[in-house]
Amino acid sequence: MRTVGTRELKQNPHTVIQHVLDTGDEYEITNYGRPTGVRIVPDHPSPRRWVPGGNLADIPPMSPRNAADWRADVESAMADEVTDPWERA
Repeated sequence: MRTVGTRELKQNPHTVIQHVLDTGDEYEITNYGRPTGVRIVPDHPSPRRWVPGGNLADIPPMSPRNAADWRADVESAMADEVTDPWERA
């Protein structure tokens, strides 16, 4: 858990809060280096913008059978005619 002093939090609140939202890290607020018992934590985990490369290596490759099904789904969706829902027939 990271720590942030009351003075730094007073001077740069947006930076600290944005870091908490972006990374999900918790901050403990200190006063003259001593913990105050107050923490800044994200309300809910937000989606991460960056994924570590090791996590991408764990994703299994798409099998040719699944790729063919996926392509057929895309082609059938593109063949549908788009109509204006507000236009009367």
